[in-house]
Amino acid sequence: MLGIPKLYFRQGGKFVTENKEDYLKAIYKLGGKSSLISNKDIAKALNVSASSVSEMIKKLLQEGYVEYELYQGVKLTEIGVIEAIKIVRRHLLWEVFLVERLGYSWDEVDNIAELLEHVTDQVLEDKLDKYLNSPKTCPHGSIILKADSENSNFRTMDGLVVGEVGTIRRFEDIKEILNYVDNLGLKIGDEFEIVNLAPYNGPITFKIQDKIIIIGLEAAKKIYIE
Repeated sequence: MLGIPKLYFRQGGKFVTENKEDYLKAIYKLGGKSSLISNKDIAKALNVSASSVSEMIKKLLQEGYVEYELYQGVKLTEIGVIEAIKIVRRHLLWEVFLVERLGYSWDEVDNIAELLEHVTDQVLEDKLDKYLNSPKTCPHGSIILKADSENSNFRTMDGLVVGEVGTIRRFEDIKEILNYVDNLGLKIGDEFEIVNLAPYNGPITFKIQDKIIIIGLEAAKKIYIE
């Protein structure tokens, strides 16, 4: 990748390879800050084999980034959370740059930001943040955290009941989801009201002003609201 070695120096005298960064980020995004995450879920998220996950988990355990419970899974330690937030932060800052400064559409930037996050050190991150005037959210609405900040308490749309109202604050950073909500005309900041929930895990109907929109339950799980 751009001829740059896949080994980067991090705080505390530790080295974190690009591959380890991907694992830390995946565990964090799966909820590993506070919950135990199974090897199966990690393998699915990264599209790797179970044996590859087991091998990497051993390394992360030895280096103090995760803790493990037999038959339950792994959870990030304090330093693991700090490292994961730094990786996610750099990814989201690049997404802002690509959309706001280079004119990419919001569903094009994930793969490019994935490359750039791995070659971004603290100096570049700080300069990028300053250049972008310290953005609070990425183009999809994800909060751009610092390592010492708390995550948001946004709910997902699938947990609402008929009559509840809310505001769309974030779309999960998945290309298919971004294309889906873009085709529906949904935007960050849209205010809505739930008007119908079909039985047996059926679709959800809501309205934005006078427009009626129907979405699938799985998509609703990827839309964060307050």
